[in-house]
Amino acid sequence: MIFLLLTVSVLAFFLCWNLIPNQKVSNVTGVFFAILSILSVLAMMGNFKYHFGMEQQTIVTRTEIAPVKQMMILKQPVGTDGSEQAVIYNKKASQKKPTVAKPAMDTKNVIKENASKNQLVTKGTYWVYKNDFYKALFGFAQKHELIKQTKTFEVENGVLVMTPDQAKQFGAKMKAEAKAMQKNPKMSDAQKQKLTKKYAAEFQKASKSTIYGTTFTKSCS
Repeated sequence: MIFLLLTVSVLAFFLCWNLIPNQKVSNVTGVFFAILSILSVLAMMGNFKYHFGMEQQTIVTRTEIAPVKQMMILKQPVGTDGSEQAVIYNKKASQKKPTVAKPAMDTKNVIKENASKNQLVTKGTYWVYKNDFYKALFGFAQKHELIKQTKTFEVENGVLVMTPDQAKQFGAKMKAEAKAMQKNPKMSDAQKQKLTKKYAAEFQKASKSTIYGTTFTKSCS
C-alpha cells in the first residue's frame, strides 16, 4: 500500500499544483500532497532500515524427528574451532536420505540428550508487524524477517549421538559383533537385541575423538 500511496500523492501533487486554477486551493492541496509524499518516503526508509511498524516476536515450534538408521543422531563440528555444528537426522523414520541442519549466522544448532522424546524445538526471534494496519501498509515492501534462532535437537535416552567418523567405527564394531553372535545359535533374537544395545551403550560412553586440536566427546548438552 505504501507504494500506491506514494504514487498517488506524487501524481496528486503534480495535478493540484499545475491544473487547479484557484491559486489558494492549488497551494493548499499541493502542499498537502507534497507533505504526504515526503512522509511516505520517510516511512518506507524507516521500515527498511529501522523496522518502523514492526516489533520483535519469539516463536517456538516443535516437530518430531527420527534417528538415522533407527539409532543415531550425527553431529559434525564446523569451523576452525568446532564451536558450531551441523546435525544429521531424519524428519521421518521412513526417510531414506538424512536431513542436514547446517549452522548459519542467524542459526545455532544444539543437541540435548536423554530427553523424553525425539523432537526438534526451534526457537526463533523475528521482526513482525505490530498490527494489520502496518502489515497492509508495508507488507509488499518487507516481509517478516528472522533475527536469530536456536534449533535444539532433543533425543531420547538410548539414541547414539556421534560424529560421522564415530558412526563408521561403530558400524564396523557392530558388524564384528554380529558375526560373533551368529556363531552362537542358542542366542535368541531378544538376547541379541539386548547385547546390541549393551555394545551401543558401551561404545557411546567410551567414544572420544580429537577434532580441530581439541577433545570432542559424545555429550554436547
